[in-house]
Amino acid sequence: MMYWVYTSRCRSAPYGFAQRSIFTRITLRCATGRFNKFAPYSSWASFGATCLDGTSRNKMQRSRILVINDYRELGGAEIIYQLSVDVLKATPGVDVECFDLQKASLRGSALTKTWNFPAAVALAKTIEAFRPDRVLVHNYHNALSSSVLWVLRRYKRKYGFLAYMTCHDFYLVYYNAALMHYVDGKSKPLDLNILRTRRALLARSSASGPVYDTFKKMHWHVARMLGNPTRLFDMFLCPSPFMQEALHKAGIPNTASLFNPSVMSEPLSQPKVCSRDKIVLAFVGRVAPEKGLSQLIGLARATSFAYIDHIAVYGDGPGLPSIRESHTDLIESGQLVMNGALPRDKLFAELRRSADALILPSVGAENAPLVVVEAAQMGLPMLVHDIGSLSTFGEEIGNKIKYSFHPTSFVKALGEVVAHLSDKNRKYDVSAYSLPAYAVRLASLMDVGE
Repeated sequence: MMYWVYTSRCRSAPYGFAQRSIFTRITLRCATGRFNKFAPYSSWASFGATCLDGTSRNKMQRSRILVINDYRELGGAEIIYQLSVDVLKATPGVDVECFDLQKASLRGSALTKTWNFPAAVALAKTIEAFRPDRVLVHNYHNALSSSVLWVLRRYKRKYGFLAYMTCHDFYLVYYNAALMHYVDGKSKPLDLNILRTRRALLARSSASGPVYDTFKKMHWHVARMLGNPTRLFDMFLCPSPFMQEALHKAGIPNTASLFNPSVMSEPLSQPKVCSRDKIVLAFVGRVAPEKGLSQLIGLARATSFAYIDHIAVYGDGPGLPSIRESHTDLIESGQLVMNGALPRDKLFAELRRSADALILPSVGAENAPLVVVEAAQMGLPMLVHDIGSLSTFGEEIGNKIKYSFHPTSFVKALGEVVAHLSDKNRKYDVSAYSLPAYAVRLASLMDVGE
């Protein structure tokens, strides 16, 4: 015989049950005896239930999950958005509905980025039609705006669904989504310890001048007040330990780790073995000031290219003309090779063939730099700037070597890379970043599937 305990997280519940505490005890009686059960709250409105034998009723019925993101296709966050939809659709007992600008046939603009009324109306219609019991939000502030959070808050009170958010950037905790501030026109990572302090408020979060910076901060606070994400979401999913730490420093405790999966389709390569004293360093990514390529080249010059045969650059971006103009001599001598942007499959094949190690010299905090994982999948070590998330992300993989922007530290790290490459017995572990691992973890956190 099965007994159900209904628990509530609403401020008011039907039939006179006023339940405000996190844990609620309800006693059921039947002819065979008395049963007590303490269960984490869910919702009266969605009739969440916990069986006395510990089984969730939601797992015995189909779950309806609404997945929300700004765009269908654009960058890394959009890839994870699509992957989350795919793995949830493949999860037994789950129905999935998507909501993004393309799905809702909407167009973004500077005005709608401030407060997107059409998106709010379209989302309300989607929720009314689909009636989700769970909502997973990826990005919203780039196009959908905080208007969708206002809608979610309203309908969460009505239908009682659970809400989750994947934190792809730091907009939740600071005005600058990259967690950067500007001093004398130069960008620097923000110290997590000053979050929620007057120093964070006064720090320049934009390079566009004090007036723009003031309005940007005002908009952030107004949007936060109207959308109130910290009260809306039941759980914040963090792709990196650094993101989790940032949320905790900002006073957001309800977090869980969920590593983004690598999208490389190729099998894991055996670690590359190299006994040369001079190695080929590969920079892969967008050529922009925050990516640190200029500082890397400066370090290589300052150390007379110690241990470096040449630096190969794969990528494009606004900083490329400046790099070409400033380092013409290195390009002509072959110490700096500009390869441009390549398709992913061709890029990975080229890196396997010609690179000895990858380098990530970013001067920003980053979040979940999957290039560390992809380097290991190609059998290559990863040299990273010891800053922000780069310091802690992927520590368990075994291919990461850290350095600081100082010639002595840089040369020491390069020596470690050369020694690392000569080790024939080294192994890399990227199992935590596989698509199956992501699927299992996401289903577990959202309490769906079998």
